[in-house]
Amino acid sequence: MPKQWYQRRVRGHDEEVMGLYGAVAITAELKKRGVRFAFMMDEGCPVLKDGSFPGYSGPVGLIGTAEKGFATLRLKLEHPGGHASAPPRDGGAIVQLSEAIVKLNNNPIPNSFGEGIEVAMFEHAAVKQAWWMRLLSSNLWFFSPLLSTIMSIKDSTRAQISTTMAFTQLSGGVKDNVLPNSASVTVNTRLLPGHTAEDVVEHIQRIVNNPAIEVEVMYANPASSISSTSSDGYNVIHHTIKQIFPHAIVIPGILIGGTDSKWYGELCDDVYRFAPSFLGTDDIKMFHGHDEVITVKNYEQTVNFFYHLLRNLEKSFEVELRDEL
Repeated sequence: MPKQWYQRRVRGHDEEVMGLYGAVAITAELKKRGVRFAFMMDEGCPVLKDGSFPGYSGPVGLIGTAEKGFATLRLKLEHPGGHASAPPRDGGAIVQLSEAIVKLNNNPIPNSFGEGIEVAMFEHAAVKQAWWMRLLSSNLWFFSPLLSTIMSIKDSTRAQISTTMAFTQLSGGVKDNVLPNSASVTVNTRLLPGHTAEDVVEHIQRIVNNPAIEVEVMYANPASSISSTSSDGYNVIHHTIKQIFPHAIVIPGILIGGTDSKWYGELCDDVYRFAPSFLGTDDIKMFHGHDEVITVKNYEQTVNFFYHLLRNLEKSFEVELRDEL
């Protein structure tokens, strides 16, 4: 590679903890310098293994043209408590909060199929899908309810069309013979573009229907805007994926996780999220968990992807290389 490509590198050291001291500081500095980029690309959607996408038997390269936002909420219930030998009829704080959790789990936020990136995703995929699936993908105006049902079967695909809620932390009493004076649960929500933390709060209050339960938004970050699928940036990523994975179809998608790209969006019009990892739809369970692996072949493909991406950028854009960057 030309020396200028790697002579100066910028690193964000705290991506896993929001990037507040890495990406945020980098973005502020580049804005101060008046820097604008043709596009940005961060980690993101993978290359799906053969047969992972409805109606197509081969691999699928997903370019994330948007990223879900997220909000951390806390549901808290205060209660008089008391001794465990004489429990109240209402069950106390833990019982009432548990009832609220069950209600929310049984009444998720309705999916938004037909209103987001999934429209472009299926339209791009239609040209290579089996005839029966191509019929569905090409006529979303009629078949959206059916495709919505198909997408809702697996957790990983349902998350692409829904604002989700996950109950991640639960706290209550401290003694085995005392009813607690309070109980709380932390809810991690992932927001589709166009949805807000306030929308989630409204849904929770309506479903729970218990004024004694306080709903607090502890932190919120909105979903990204949706980037173009006709820009030079999208096209060069598309071309590079086809170079490394020639049998893959390439389509837009939404990233259900979070990346530093949420901060870099201020520096360009289009932000894309792609990682040349070869994964199945259920492999997301490996992330930050047990047996997180990559094959030797996929490691080689990853290196080749970024090499060719930089080469293709050199061909596609008139790039002014600045040593200070």
